[in-house]
Order: sequence, then structure tokens, then C-alpha cells
Amino acid sequence: MKKWLYCIISILIISLSLFLRLYKIENRAPFDWDQNRDYLAVQQIIRGNFTLVGPVAKGEGGFLLGPLYYYLLVPGYLLSQGDPISLPITSAILDAMAIAMIIFLFSKIWGKWKALALASAWSLSFFAIEMSRISWNVALVQLWVVLLIYLLSTQFTNSKLLYLGILTGLSWHIHAVLIPLSIFIVLVYIRAFSLTWRKIGIFVLGYLISLSSLIIFDIRHVGLERNLISSFLSSNSTVVSSFSDMFISTFSRLGKNIIATLTGSGNLNLGIGIFVSILSLLAIMRGTQLAKISGYIVLINLGLVIYLGEFRFPEYYLASAYLPVLIILIEVITHFKTLVKPLSVLTILSFLYFVIISYSTSKTSFSLVQKQNLVTEISQLGDIFDIHYDLPLGRHAGLPMMIERAGISVSKQANHEIIITESTDDSVFIDGEMATDLGWFGGFRLAHHVVQ
Repeated sequence: MKKWLYCIISILIISLSLFLRLYKIENRAPFDWDQNRDYLAVQQIIRGNFTLVGPVAKGEGGFLLGPLYYYLLVPGYLLSQGDPISLPITSAILDAMAIAMIIFLFSKIWGKWKALALASAWSLSFFAIEMSRISWNVALVQLWVVLLIYLLSTQFTNSKLLYLGILTGLSWHIHAVLIPLSIFIVLVYIRAFSLTWRKIGIFVLGYLISLSSLIIFDIRHVGLERNLISSFLSSNSTVVSSFSDMFISTFSRLGKNIIATLTGSGNLNLGIGIFVSILSLLAIMRGTQLAKISGYIVLINLGLVIYLGEFRFPEYYLASAYLPVLIILIEVITHFKTLVKPLSVLTILSFLYFVIISYSTSKTSFSLVQKQNLVTEISQLGDIFDIHYDLPLGRHAGLPMMIERAGISVSKQANHEIIITESTDDSVFIDGEMATDLGWFGGFRLAHHVVQ
């Protein structure tokens, strides 16, 4: 392929990926507990209260991740003057960066057409687009996977080993599953390092650079992080989900994610999950270098989730397998030399059909724009209210911050009372008094009462 044509196609793919992710992003992007937590953390950083740690991995009973994602949110926050839309925009841009890295890096080690095929598939997949609109530390997974595959596919010079150490250490800033996954995948390829003590030291130095903030935090807090990790590992050892239950749950969710990536939506599918796992094993045995690494990532990811023992685990625990599965599927198509053209045409047409029917920018019930519209409606009623929430735990996350940004004061002594609820009853009451129903804003219902 001529260089100028490759550049033009690459620019079109990256531009299209950005457009599909950013167009009316406020209609689809959630702003729930995670996003509100991150927003408040960035606020503190802007005010000069720098942090050494990030969110808690796995919620209650977990340990602290690194703060990388918080600092990546800072530029968008500053440019938008604190607009919460900056958070999902940053997430979408990070996903587009992963696509750009696929085009730029994989073309050198895998071939230009294959790199463009993978970048196009991830750019257009509605599943990938929806995932990119969620602002959280998991948004870094795809970029991390692309860089990991690239570094493992190239010659291990001293500088590459330093970068690999840094990247492996950054798993502590992204998601708990990536921490052991990165270690296992490095151990698989350790023979290719031609290890000397110098090279081991270079890799460890890179790892420690990424862990430096957590190490400093742990020293300052007398081993708090180590104690949290120890408690986390101890609690996991008591999980009682059987191997058969975990096998079915894990492979069914893998199948669901694969179908969703290709079609935009999907249900649990054990057969597809097992089939792709077999393809991953074949890729390790007979595939190209990129396919081998992808196969290892998929199988290690599956093994770690099964070992974790959480029967109803969140499906993003398998996020590191998304791109590797696509790499393996592209390898399978190109393996059949005589059928590659008809198979490619059939695959492309089918994929585009599902892209067209699945893509949406319609407002979701609890998206950022619904909360913004609700706050706008409140601001038109006055500037000081006694606000009541009748919502499930965590549902109101972000609303207090948006209310404050809108210049609305909250006081228990205010004559004007507001209730935000999900109640579908004919009438809404505040402290036993009937309130005036102001309508629905997605999944939120707003009512107003003036105390006489």
C-alpha cells in the first residue's frame, strides 16, 4: 500500500472514531458514583491537593490503585473550566489514541492491511463506542493492551525493557486484573529477554517508576497499602464459587462480549466463548507473533477471572481480551489464502450492517445530559432550595456537584422544597405535603413544593 494512501485512510479512521464517540456524548455518557468520585478528586488536584493514590480496586475490601487516570483528567477539566463533560470526552480520546497506536505501531509488526482492519473494527464497533463513553480508570485498558502487545513483539533492547517495566507497573493504575496478567505475560516471554542482571535491573527500575506514588503513600501511611492488599488476597481465598460455575460464567461472558463487539449487543453465549478460547490456543501454537501474544492474553485473562471466584463478576474484568480476540479473528480470516477476499467482503458487509442498526445517540435514562437538564429546570425555579432525594443508593451521584455549579444553594430552612425521585405514583409528597409534579428527566422525576 502506498504511504500516502495509508496515511489518508488512517486519518479517516481516527477522525471517524472520534466523531462516533464524541457526537452527542452527553446523551450516552453516565455520570454516576465513579465519575463523581473522579471529578471531586480532580477538583482537589486543581486546588493544589495532589494525591498519591487513585480509586479503590474492587470497591469495599479492595486496595488502592494508582492516581494516573486522575491526572489525565486534569487537562480536560481545565480546558472546559470544570464542565463534567470533560470526563467522558477524555475517556473517548484515550480510546481513539488506542486506535491511532494500532495504526501507527501494528503496521510495522503485523502489516498495514491487518492494522487498518483492527483499527476500523474497534472504531466502528458500537460496543467499543459505548465503552469509551464511560469515564473511569478502565478506559486505559485498550491503550495499555496495544502498547503491551507492541513491546512484546519487538526486540528487547535496554530502552524497550525500561518501557515494558513502566507499562507493566502502570497496570496498578488501571485495573486489578491487569496486575497479575502483566506479570504472567512477561514471565511467558522472559526467555526472549536474554536476561542479565543489568536487564533485570532496567525492567525493575521501570516497574518501580510506575509504582513510585503508591510506594511513597505506603511508606507515609505505615504499610496501609500492603495491609489492604493482604486483606484483599485473604478475603479472595475464602470465595466458594465452584470451578464449574466459574467456568460457565466466565466463558459465557466472554462469548457475550465477543458478540457485542461484532454486532453491538449480545447475550451470554458459552459456545462462542469456548470456541474463541480454542482459537486462542491455536493462535499460540501456530499463529504469528501478534496472534501468539493475543492468545496468551485471552487465556491468562480467563484463568485469572476464574481464579478470582466471583460468579457474578462485572464483564469489564475481561476487557483486556477485547482487542486480542479481534486480532485472532482477523488472523483466522487471513489464514485462508484462497478464501480471504470473499470472507473479508462478507465479514465487512455483515459488520457494517450491525454498526448501522446498533449505533445510537439517543438519551439514556440516567446519562449526564438528563442530570444537567434536571439541574437547569431547578435553577429556573429559584436559587435556594431544601432538596430531597428519593433514589436508590448512589443514583444521585453528581447531582449535588452540578447543583452547586449552577449557583443553587441548599438549605433545610428554605421555603422552596424539591424532591428528585423515581416514584411512578400518581402524586408525589414531600414531608407529607403534596408537591407539584414537574415531569420526568429520563429516569428522574422532579417535584416542587412551596412551604406556606
